[in-house]
Amino acid sequence: MVLLDATGRKPPGHLKIFLGAVPGVGKTYRMLLEAQSKRREGVDVVIGLIETHRRHETEAQLGGFEVLPRQIIEYKGHRLEELDIGAILQRSPRLAVVDELAHSNVPGSRNAKRYLDVQQLISAGIDVFTTLNVQHIESLADQVAKTTWTSVHETVPDSILDLADEIEVVDISPHDLIDRLRQGKVDVSAHPEPVTHKFFSERNLTGLRELALQHAKKPPTRRILIPFDGSPSAFRAVDHLVSLSRAGHCGTVLLLNVQPFPRKTPTPVDVVDPDTEVQAKGKAILDKASRILRAKHIPHQCEVLGGRPPEMIAAAVDQHRIELIIMGSSGTGAIARLILGSVAMAVVHEVKVPVTLVK
Repeated sequence: MVLLDATGRKPPGHLKIFLGAVPGVGKTYRMLLEAQSKRREGVDVVIGLIETHRRHETEAQLGGFEVLPRQIIEYKGHRLEELDIGAILQRSPRLAVVDELAHSNVPGSRNAKRYLDVQQLISAGIDVFTTLNVQHIESLADQVAKTTWTSVHETVPDSILDLADEIEVVDISPHDLIDRLRQGKVDVSAHPEPVTHKFFSERNLTGLRELALQHAKKPPTRRILIPFDGSPSAFRAVDHLVSLSRAGHCGTVLLLNVQPFPRKTPTPVDVVDPDTEVQAKGKAILDKASRILRAKHIPHQCEVLGGRPPEMIAAAVDQHRIELIIMGSSGTGAIARLILGSVAMAVVHEVKVPVTLVK
């Protein structure tokens, strides 16, 4: 059903920007995760344009989506691909996913800049998810150049950020990002190696990260659940929550530990209150995460349940009216990855709220 305003027209769409300090923080992956959550909720989502940079984890998140073909434009003897805004307008989805907001279109395109494409989609009543790096914000270009000693060629007007209903900062520590760079998980093919290593210095990354966090636009307060089992992946989920809190994206937090069934033949839907010994074990695990949140002055509560993790997490979602789950999706070693991965995927399919999987 199409909603119309008082004039009989579709109201403007909503814009959400996934903002990162630099390339490689995981903006596109995070955007696709949220788009998948919207699709599972029944929202009509299409992929207008995605740049996966051949990252298998990102490409895997395209499963189930309708991906619109790109427009082919002839320019100086070359056939170049661009966002086909005409196809999106004709298709008229509820939500369009359009990667890399700071992009100049090939001459001959409908609009000179991709942010103009996005504006046109919003004006047509289509919601848009998009990505942006902080150095491409017009008002910050000079500051970024002084910080990193590199010039910025593509910029997006600050008015586009003002237009956004939500700006979510996709955050990662400088140390972890440099590690991703060493592993070849950051696309730097367009830059010479000396420039790349100079740009991705810890000093530069720290400064750019602070700029990104300053430009977060707070969404409504949310009730957030973190399933916590004490694994490295679970600790990274807590770190992700801390980053969201710094950006103003935090709400009320529930730390949940699920212990195995204390009896042998429970039914799949049983929610078991663990006995005293099991409760103590679960609380000892949760205390490791609780200490981190207390140090960051993030309000939270802890709960221990007995049962199978996917069912217990789903039960906690209903009981506490959870609006967002943040959980680890991998562990150390093949067995840990298998177990945690299967639980994470089961939760994604079990619940009807967004799930942020942190690797």
